Amino acid sequence: MSHINSDKGMDSGEYKHAMARYVWGFALSVVLTLAGVVIAGGGVFGASLAWSIVGILAIAQLIIQFWAFMHVDLSQEARPDLYLVMFTFLIIILMAAGTVWVLADLASRMGMGPGGMTGM
Repeated sequence: MSHINSDKGMDSGEYKHAMARYVWGFALSVVLTLAGVVIAGGGVFGASLAWSIVGILAIAQLIIQFWAFMHVDLSQEARPDLYLVMFTFLIIILMAAGTVWVLADLASRMGMGPGGMTGM
């Protein structure tokens, strides 16, 4: 076992910490996924409340995935990675919002507003 640890450049404590982080991340991901499936398929909550809860669970799972598997957290060493992830999300949001804006403008110019076909 020490041969494997020396190849990775980690001592026994770091290896155990990393493995514990992976196990916790996997367990929390499974629990959050099962909770989302039960809420979505159970029919216990109304549609809007179920969508909200599943959305919150998805955001929580995203945070768990970044923390456990990509090692992105609030520590000083991971700060550049965190900034890169935040910048990537900003670009994706800008692209999606710009696409929706352009398509909504196109729909309104073609007379396909919220009321349907107004020109007929």
